[in-house]
Amino acid sequence: MSIRDALTADLSSFSPQERRVARVLLADYPRAALGTSAELAATAGVSPPTVVRFARSLGHTGFPALQQALLEELSERVASPLSLYDSTRATRGEGHWLERGVQIATGSITQSLGAIPRTELDAAVDLLAHPRMRITVVGGRFSGHIAGYLSLHLRQIRPNVRLPDEDQQIGAADVLDADSRDVFVVYDFRRYQSRTVARAALLAEAGAHIICVTDEWLSPIAQVAEVVLPTSVRSSGAFDSAAAAFVLTELLVDAVLDRLGPTAVERMRRWEAASAKEVLD
Repeated sequence: MSIRDALTADLSSFSPQERRVARVLLADYPRAALGTSAELAATAGVSPPTVVRFARSLGHTGFPALQQALLEELSERVASPLSLYDSTRATRGEGHWLERGVQIATGSITQSLGAIPRTELDAAVDLLAHPRMRITVVGGRFSGHIAGYLSLHLRQIRPNVRLPDEDQQIGAADVLDADSRDVFVVYDFRRYQSRTVARAALLAEAGAHIICVTDEWLSPIAQVAEVVLPTSVRSSGAFDSAAAAFVLTELLVDAVLDRLGPTAVERMRRWEAASAKEVLD
């Protein structure tokens, strides 16, 4: 569990003064705690010793140890394939690559998907199955493939689903035209895309609903999203795994199909008939 996860989950164990520090850190995570303890104390309106006590309440020996933990989290968030390769070299010789990879992949899928609150999953299905909502799915250089997969399947079971043509990114027109009838499903994983983050914030201001599918460190989009679905990207090799996000996507499609029921089944029949006609033509 990250420090942000621990703070978000429960602040009841902190004193009122320490909670002020926690809220300042959460509002500007993790940057708020990367200066001096005096700077963090001044921003929170507490004394420097309160900041030290806050760090100890989180299980660290003091403020420097808290900063080190935050820096390690930040390093993981921006890890490159090259750095991941270096960090996994020591375990590459342990057993056969298939057994090692399957064990890590299945464990990551089970653990991360099982940890997503059911309320978040149900809220995502509610939005995706709402007949009056317009669905737009976007992703990044790699996650865009999963976004396309979701879009293609949703199109077969409900109307008003689109995948932007231009690099699968949120465009200026999307922002200008967005309102409360729009649902944007945004796939955003570490080494987060700054343009996507900025435009997601504008979409939220316009009243659009945002479902953020991200990693365990959480894209900054999570701060403005209505629904956040974290998935593990842990793998046995140099590149992040999309397995958990891919499985989640398939499960969401099936849940939306069940929610829509006969109307979705009828649309699937018409889709198959139209597809068959295209083949014959």
